[in-house]
Amino acid sequence: MAKRYEVEITFQQTVRYAVDAGSRKAAEELALEQWREGDEANAVGSECCDLVALTSAEVPNDEGLARDAEKAFRYLRDRELVIESLDDDAFNPSIHDAISAEDVAFHLGWRRKDKLLDTARAGRALNALCCSKRVVCFTRPRVRAGERGEIRLFCTPQHLEKLSNLLEPELAGV
Repeated sequence: MAKRYEVEITFQQTVRYAVDAGSRKAAEELALEQWREGDEANAVGSECCDLVALTSAEVPNDEGLARDAEKAFRYLRDRELVIESLDDDAFNPSIHDAISAEDVAFHLGWRRKDKLLDTARAGRALNALCCSKRVVCFTRPRVRAGERGEIRLFCTPQHLEKLSNLLEPELAGV
């Protein structure tokens, strides 16, 4: 009987941009900004695809997924309780109060056989929690240097409500 596997293919891609700028540094910054935004209007070529890694893992059964989801939920809730128990002055609501699958994998010690973080496992667990409405998911643009696209973040509905209530007075004054 065939089993289901997740196969991760990691590759390197090179993209070239033609930009008008006053200096080499300014040109690099402009091209990097366009790349982050996914703007390929000035892209003059790309080379694909140098294979970096190929890994596969068997997709867990429903019982394993449920176990992972419970571990992820306990970690997420415990983390939020710590944040919420801080002094009111120390509780500055921000998007950083939500957490990524990569962070969950790191804090739960979930690693693949090659020792890299098992973000796929954390993502599956968090997605299962989203489907059951125990966790909410939203995306935001990636803001770190060398990144582009969006990142998915997770928190409990109760924590999101508390963050929203704290932010409402700020939004009303806008």
